[in-house]
Amino acid sequence: MKMLMIVFRESLEEEVLKLLKELGVKAFTELPSVVGAGEAGAAFHTFALPQTNSMVLTALTDHHAEQVIKGLHAYRDQLTQRQHGAYIPLRVFTLPCEQVV
Repeated sequence: MKMLMIVFRESLEEEVLKLLKELGVKAFTELPSVVGAGEAGAAFHTFALPQTNSMVLTALTDHHAEQVIKGLHAYRDQLTQRQHGAYIPLRVFTLPCEQVV
């Protein structure tokens, strides 16, 4: 199994959750209003930096994880084209996952 950690700007939340549903993701945990800094800049929910991120964690079989990764990659590529090459604040990380309880 793999744990996918999907981090994205909260402005993309509705579209990302819709895509996950379309890709057959039935169980996940969402952490809204995640703050931090990375390639897309800072997201600290302050007056100067009013944006925040969301994070979704989902445990999937290896095969399903690969399908979801492909779908999210295609989604990000489509957004990049629509935004004329602009950086899209969406990242996906995988971690090995073993259910123990």
